Amino acid sequence: MGNPNDEIVKALEADWPAWQVWTVVHAVGRRITWCARRWDWKPGNVVLNADSAEHLVEYLGDEAER
Repeated sequence: MGNPNDEIVKALEADWPAWQVWTVVHAVGRRITWCARRWDWKPGNVVLNADSAEHLVEYLGDEAER
């Protein structure tokens, strides 16, 4: 059985093709952090972290407006 968030990650990457998206599952509490960075990321560039896929989409939209 695969990670149930894999399909959401694929959809986000399809909607935001310039961005690499992944999740981090924390050992304590099994909390998930949603992360994204541009595929052309370099040290010093932004890495987005959110508590849900929905919030990550908001953050991606904010970055797109910059």
